[in-house]
Amino acid sequence: MTGPRPPADLAGRVPNILSIDAGAILHRFFAAEHDPIHFDRSSLGRLNAPDGSYGVLYAADDVQGAFAEIFLRSPGRRQIDPGLLSRRAYARLEVVRRLTLVHFDGPGLAILGATAEVVHSAPPYDGPQGWSKALRSHPARPDGVAYSSRHDPQELCHALFDDTLPVVREHDRQTVLDGAWFWELADDYSMGRPPG
Repeated sequence: MTGPRPPADLAGRVPNILSIDAGAILHRFFAAEHDPIHFDRSSLGRLNAPDGSYGVLYAADDVQGAFAEIFLRSPGRRQIDPGLLSRRAYARLEVVRRLTLVHFDGPGLAILGATAEVVHSAPPYDGPQGWSKALRSHPARPDGVAYSSRHDPQELCHALFDDTLPVVREHDRQTVLDGAWFWELADDYSMGRPPG
């Protein structure tokens, strides 16, 4: 396990809470084979349930954060894989009620006895998944966890728990990413099309 484990007295600690008001827009690049509102129960997601007992939906405050979490997973790579691009779509999701998220960043990490290493570590994800389960059952009853992107720490991402439905609804989506808006976004990270 990378990083500290949840402390035994976690339930007695008061986490920093980040609130997202109803009507706010979140951003998500998602597997096109799924609906954009898909709460993942697999063992693959960073803050997924370690035992599959609940689902998690990942989104970001800004489109840059959503982009970073999907398209910057291979450090040093300068081109976007066309296969990955064809398997992804983009959606804006509207928050339907006020959300309260554990702010797992900044001073909130020390308060909880954690470090950024928990959410910034590479797989396997037993560490962050253990934290996810512990925070989900915290007396504060959070709707999820807010954390900085591993691939662009200036961007704030969210892992929303499915047991607090409904939390979001689809605002709009783009099923074809190969457009000027997408490549302008990629250019912010000096990412481009493969040659040829």
